[in-house]
Amino acid sequence: MRGISLNFINDLKTGTLSKVLERVKADGTLMLEIRQDYTNIYYRGGNILRISEKSLGNYEFSIDYGYIVDNSLRNILQADFGKNSNASSIDTWLNKLPNIKDQMDLYFGTNSRERDYQQLVVLENNYGSSANDTDYYICDIEYANSNGRFDIIAVRWPSTGPDRRRNKDLGLAFIEMKYMDKALTGQSGLLGHITGMNAFLSNPQNVNNIRDEMKHIFNQKVDLGLLQDNKRIGSFSLDKPEYILILANHDPAKSALYRELQSVINLSNYPSFCNRANLKIAMASFMGYGLYDEYVIDVTSFIKQNFSKPLSQ
Repeated sequence: MRGISLNFINDLKTGTLSKVLERVKADGTLMLEIRQDYTNIYYRGGNILRISEKSLGNYEFSIDYGYIVDNSLRNILQADFGKNSNASSIDTWLNKLPNIKDQMDLYFGTNSRERDYQQLVVLENNYGSSANDTDYYICDIEYANSNGRFDIIAVRWPSTGPDRRRNKDLGLAFIEMKYMDKALTGQSGLLGHITGMNAFLSNPQNVNNIRDEMKHIFNQKVDLGLLQDNKRIGSFSLDKPEYILILANHDPAKSALYRELQSVINLSNYPSFCNRANLKIAMASFMGYGLYDEYVIDVTSFIKQNFSKPLSQ
């Protein structure tokens, strides 16, 4: 199960790692995600620092050197990061953070930006000034499993007063992020994701495990102060989850989305998928990435609003 130890949490809050958590909270371009016995800190969707707990009070720091093409910077980081990382390693990372960001900016300038947009979704709904007004909080990202990888897993927690005061029987949502129409097709397109999600949901224990894990991760984020003014999750609803598509920069003049949605509903396993999840599509709230109930609509309504002809089965 994903999660970190109580000692790890305390070191992030007030101990040897507190400078890192303070920087993440103060820096709107960074986000911290909880893994199994380690944390990843992301910048523009890329891993800018991993902190792994090796033993009580002993942590290993690492970054993805694929983003670092400056050899002198790479040598400095490699010399100070390792299994015996300590307070000086944290200071090195903080001092070199602008340089690391610069290297990553150059990398993302010529590579796919899907994770860049994915991080915007997390920041808007978890940390931004509008976070407490949206109807979803992001529990986790990049969740690998035997049926593929889930871009985002969220809790649907409506922002109205009575709903926000209630922390039990909350909705579970899986979110797939697609950047531009070329991402809709092929092996990792909509058809593949629907099929993979259907296979995952066919085992009820998978969903039960996800509910338990997301509750644990979310509550640890609350403990770390990463979700301001928010309650801990008491429980998830046993209702079927939502499967939400976020289609960044879809070109309405192109037919790819209509064609792929037509193929989705013609899948032989689509009826079984619908019995296990509610397929929805997120619409932009006046160009933002906040997720509001009014703009997260079922696929049938989306089709009626956006296409001149209905899909046929």
